[in-house]
Amino acid sequence: MAMITPGGPPEEAVQSSCAYFDSLMTSTETLETKFSLFLESILIDSVSVGISRKVLSHIISRIKCLPEDDSLKYCNILTEALKLRLMSFEDQITDINQHMADLYEIRKKDYNKAAFHLSAIPIENSQKNYTKTFTTQIYLKIARLYIEGRDANQAEIFINRASLLITSNTDDELQVKYKLCYAKLLDFRKKFLEAARRYLELSLEPLLPVPDQNELLRRSILCAIIAPAGLHRSRLLSSLNKDERSQNFIFHPMLKNTQLGHLITRQQVELFEKELEEHQQETLPTGMSILEAAVMEHNLLALSHIYKSIKINNLAHLLRVPVPQVISSPEL
Repeated sequence: MAMITPGGPPEEAVQSSCAYFDSLMTSTETLETKFSLFLESILIDSVSVGISRKVLSHIISRIKCLPEDDSLKYCNILTEALKLRLMSFEDQITDINQHMADLYEIRKKDYNKAAFHLSAIPIENSQKNYTKTFTTQIYLKIARLYIEGRDANQAEIFINRASLLITSNTDDELQVKYKLCYAKLLDFRKKFLEAARRYLELSLEPLLPVPDQNELLRRSILCAIIAPAGLHRSRLLSSLNKDERSQNFIFHPMLKNTQLGHLITRQQVELFEKELEEHQQETLPTGMSILEAAVMEHNLLALSHIYKSIKINNLAHLLRVPVPQVISSPEL
């Protein structure tokens, strides 16, 4: 193994170490042990931090070019070797964690691991003076990844950190990213009414392209329809129904019926259900899905304007649900 000679010329030490590492990468042998030993040799106290940083930067640049599984394998060895040297090798640790986050997000679709590696970037304990904009961007990306990975608790932690910085930020695009991330968190937390309001607000944001505006309007309608009934929901549904863009969606008839208090048909429900995301289709303690409960609540109210009294069997038939489900409904 190429060893760095203490007191030798720094550039020579860097070149010899980089050359040795390059020779390792071209070998067909199993390299994990040799790689670990090589890292130990360049991280010992007798080697100056300046030399170690240059060699590590070279190593990272080569590791990034490897196939993704090999790249992740060597990244993990490298982060393990550096975990107690945070202050000395901050740039290298940041670089390697950003690379791992990208691989897990884009290639592996493992959003929680991607978020974990981004959160390992030493922003809060950094010797550098990161800008508020950069820090906010990182926090929002971590939050977005945790939402994608269905971890609302971790997402909320980083949203809250971003919220402490966003109020003093004048970057309009970053403000929009924050609002969108927060709306998604509300949606995932099943706070559908508040999420719908924020989606609608963002759907009118001129900084966003039209396709994104339309997608946010779609999300607003979905959340509004499955939100609990009430005066605020009724007002929101009215605003959505009056929005001419809503007529372009296949589930507009259901939006219209919901807003006007008309019965929602089975066909409308089936079309609408296909648009829902996984967390919006979860089953409630009553055994009904979120959508089934919302439709039941709406149709019961709609029928109450038509019938003064009705037998349970006939009501179940009109609602197209089993009798026990009608009896157990809290709206009766």
